Amino acid sequence: MKIGLLVVVLGLALVQVGCGGDENESSGASTEEWAEGYCAAIVDWLGELGQATGELRDFRSLSQEAFDQAGSDIRSATEDLTAELRGLGAPDTDFGEEARQAVDTFATSAEADLADIEQAVEDVFGGTSIPDAIVSVTASLTSINKAYTTMFESLGEIDPEKELRAALKDAESCDDLAG
Repeated sequence: MKIGLLVVVLGLALVQVGCGGDENESSGASTEEWAEGYCAAIVDWLGELGQATGELRDFRSLSQEAFDQAGSDIRSATEDLTAELRGLGAPDTDFGEEARQAVDTFATSAEADLADIEQAVEDVFGGTSIPDAIVSVTASLTSINKAYTTMFESLGEIDPEKELRAALKDAESCDDLAG
């Protein structure tokens, strides 16, 4: 269904903004560590999200229990992502605090969308059809994708010297996003 496509779109959005190369050197160890942690968190989340949403592709034979498990897996993956991103703090650059704020804004938005996903899962047990609930989950995942895109664009705008972009290009975990 559309969820599989969303996972691909998320991955492509990451590639478009510059992860995955090694043309530039990063600006410093702290910024390198931040970029490595950032991409590793995204890679882990995309992998877990792909597994969770894979179960939703054939919704006609999807049981309530399997749908509930997929919702639980999406929740766990997204909670891990937001905790890991927040745990990074600010990169050691002149715009580090602005970068931390952009990440925190994304995490807050993702958590709000996660509440909507949890509600859709609960609604299945209250009588909502699984296809209708999948539409709700897809809408929430799309919203998370938009918030992610906004965060990444914000990171680019606050980084006039391209320090963070260079660190992202050099981070090994970002290579996993490009491939």
